[in-house]
This record gives sequence, C-alpha cells and structure tokens, in this order.
Amino acid sequence: MLPTNTDVQKLSDEEFVAIRDFIHERSGIYFAENKKYIVENRLIRRMSELGVKSYKDYFYLIKYDTTHKEFNHLMTLITTNETSFFRNPPQLKAFAKEVLPLITKEKKAAGNKRLRIWSAGCSTGEEPYTLAIILKEEMPDLSNWSVDILGNDISERVLYAARKGIYGEATLRSTEPRIVQKYFTREPEGFRISDEVKKLVKLSHGNLSDTRKLGVFRNIDIVFCRNVMIYFSDDVKKNIVRQFYTSLLPGGFLFIGHSESLHGISKAFKLSYFKNALVYRKEPARTGRSSLSARVSATGATAGNSVAARGTATHAATSTTDRASSIAERTSDTLKKLEKMREMLAAKR
Repeated sequence: MLPTNTDVQKLSDEEFVAIRDFIHERSGIYFAENKKYIVENRLIRRMSELGVKSYKDYFYLIKYDTTHKEFNHLMTLITTNETSFFRNPPQLKAFAKEVLPLITKEKKAAGNKRLRIWSAGCSTGEEPYTLAIILKEEMPDLSNWSVDILGNDISERVLYAARKGIYGEATLRSTEPRIVQKYFTREPEGFRISDEVKKLVKLSHGNLSDTRKLGVFRNIDIVFCRNVMIYFSDDVKKNIVRQFYTSLLPGGFLFIGHSESLHGISKAFKLSYFKNALVYRKEPARTGRSSLSARVSATGATAGNSVAARGTATHAATSTTDRASSIAERTSDTLKKLEKMREMLAAKR
C-alpha cells in the first residue's frame, strides 16, 4: 500500500514502484528507476489540475475509477512523444520506392489487389495519414485497389485529434509545400487533412500489450510500429512482435524505429537490406514448384524411411533368430557332454 504523503513535489521510491507497476500491469508500459523523474513531472502537473494533494490519492483514483477516463488521460501524458508528417524520410522512401512496389507487384501477379497496412501506436494520426498520402502519390491505379490503413492507439485523446485531422505548422515542417497544398486545407484552427486521404484510414482504440484484442488485425501486408515499443518491457515487446508476426501475411514487412532493433526480442523476422533503410520481413511463402519439391522430397524421405525401417526390423528379427539358434546349439552340446561324464562315472563304479 502506498504511504500517506501530502508533499506532491516529491515522489517516494515506494510510491513510484506502486504506480509504475500498476501502469505496467494495465498497459504493458514500463518505467525503469532512472525514468522516475518523467512519471513525477507528468503527475505533478496533472494532480495540480485535479486538485489532488498526494500521490497516494492519485494512485487510488486511477486504480478504482471504473470509467478508466483518468487512466486513459494518464496514458496520454506519459506516452506523448514528438511526431510529425513524413517523419524519418529514409524509412518512408524505402517504403515508397522499394517495399511498396515489391508488395504490389507480387499481389498483381497473384491477382490480388487488396492492401492492408497497420500503423501500431498511431498517436495523433500523422503516420497513417502520411502512408495514405504516399499511396496516392505512388500508385496511379489506387482506385482499383481495396486499401485499408489501420491505426490504433491506447489513448482516446490522441485518437480524437487524429479523427479531427487538423494540424499545426510544426507537424508539417518535413512535408513538401506541394503535398501540403494538395492534401490539406488551411483553416483558422490549422491545416485540415483532405477527406480523400482520411477515407483510406481506419482508427480504433487498442492497447498493444493486449494481444488477445489485437487478434482482429489479420492479413496485414506491412506493419509500422516506430518508436512505440521503447515504452514496453522486454517481455511485453516479445508478445507484441509475436503478434505482428502472426498478423502479417507471408512476405510481409515490419518497420520499427531506425534506432530500434529486434535483437534479443525475436528471431522470427529477417532483415532486408534496402537502399534507404533496413526493414524486417516475415519469410515469404514458397512458390508452387518449391512446395511441390518439398512435398516430393518429404514423400521420398518418408518412403525411404519406411523401407529403411522395414529393413531394420527384418535385420533385427533375423539377428534375434540367429542368436536363439546359436544358444540352442550350445545348450545341446553342453547336455551331450554332461551325459558322457555321467556314463564315465557309472563305468568306474
């Protein structure tokens, strides 16, 4: 239990651990001891807004609030990170000029024009809308495709902002003026994203640590989860990456932050070396010929194993018979010798 502490300017170690562990249990987000100052700074401001005088009272507020509204607000406070349109251009260039053409070419060859992209931890929507703009720029025949760009986030507040789709100049600082003019409308509140871009994006509330609910994300071609897993413990990261692997179609791609790595988290994905960035990929499905060869090889191996097994069994049976025969012969010789010895003793008497 948290100790009573009316000094909101100082978060004790015990209070920090209690709040930190509750956040981790509920959301999967984990703060190490050296991140205590982040939790403290965010809570001080929020508690001042609410008029809450102790960390103990705030802890009970988020723990026993059945509406989860305050906990959702807390998630917004502690996970807010800088985001913008067209963030990390090299990765987006790899997506636009290398990954996307590869995926669409394979799908066209298979007669499949359905494309599904997942922006996991989409925040206020800059990333999924950026991806939608790239599709419109790079795919002249986009109208002939069935496209879903799925975005989810743990914070309802950032999702509200994403659905509203109005942004300030700062978040568009890396966006070409041509793109701004083409896909945004200037309003008193800011720059509104066009409806033609918004209709490609579907937003929903979701906690990445709740892998059961993430099971609805299926048949995904590309996952973007950049600078999101830095908030999670290694165990939670492993579960999330495992879910990404399950959600992706064979040959699908996973984009994580350029400074992030799956080292020590998962060996399921293989690194693909593109000109502009490194991208993780799920193993592609085997071609028909390869699959047939595999089946033939497997059938041949099975048949060979069966023959070998029968040969081994026959050899074993033969060996057993030979040993039994040899034993019988030795037994017979011994009995004959004993009978002769008895005859010799009887003659001496």
